[in-house]
Amino acid sequence: MMHKTLIILGISSVFLAGCGQNGAPSSARYISPEDQVLLEVDGAPVTIEMLEFMMANRGIGEDDQAGMQVLLDELVRLQVVANEAQATGLADEPELRARRAIRDLEALQMAYFDAVYRREPITDEAILAAYQDQLARSGDYQYRLETVAFPTQNEAMRQIVGLLDTDQGSDEQAADSAGAWGETQSAGQTSPATDWIDRSQLPERLRPELAEAQVGQVLSLPLPAPGNERWLVARISDRRAFEAPPLEELREGIARSLVRQRITAAVDALYDQADIVPVLPATEAPVDPLKAPAEATDTTP
Repeated sequence: MMHKTLIILGISSVFLAGCGQNGAPSSARYISPEDQVLLEVDGAPVTIEMLEFMMANRGIGEDDQAGMQVLLDELVRLQVVANEAQATGLADEPELRARRAIRDLEALQMAYFDAVYRREPITDEAILAAYQDQLARSGDYQYRLETVAFPTQNEAMRQIVGLLDTDQGSDEQAADSAGAWGETQSAGQTSPATDWIDRSQLPERLRPELAEAQVGQVLSLPLPAPGNERWLVARISDRRAFEAPPLEELREGIARSLVRQRITAAVDALYDQADIVPVLPATEAPVDPLKAPAEATDTTP
């Protein structure tokens, strides 16, 4: 904590005069008895902890007394305006109350996330294990897919069945597969070939067939298009050996992904344990507070 002697900034020079409104202290609810109150503005406390927070966010060091004085003046001005808003009833408006409540929730959420990370930091061993798991799921090859979109899953599936029948017949039928693909392109909406992807980037149910898949092969199931508004018939247009990037290139991204996974698991556990009791009658509630949203189709690994 900042040494008290560093706070002697000539407090009398701060604009304490002219703060004559007597609104309720709007920041008092966040002040603990352990906090060090630096000054009061119409009864509302401004603490050393508040000043330290602003210093950290603005990059002001303890040796920069001029910068600290500017921030302290800014805190006083913030409190003056907040007091006036409180006194004139603005703080009682429903929309503002909701906005302040949500910002409070978000601040507490971020503090909790930080605590989760500090309690269980991501280790080098965890990053290496995730990297090796990703390599195993990626397989030995990368693919480029050309796709044709159809309005419904059933229509896309009918096209796939026809294409697979052509591919799995005689040599003469196999020779006609390119023509059959052309007919599929005419029946739907074509799109440019995808960038290079590996099997971990496709739905898990399709990964086994990619182990020995060749150029020209049609995937046996349709893929949901982004937004799930259409369904894609996909055909392998090219294939190459997969060269995995070194761990160091992926370390930061893997660490972020592990942090997200850990936080998601923590939030899910809290959600499952929470005692959620509807208060507003169901006929008046905009949504059912106990009904989970429908799960979207997930095409990520």
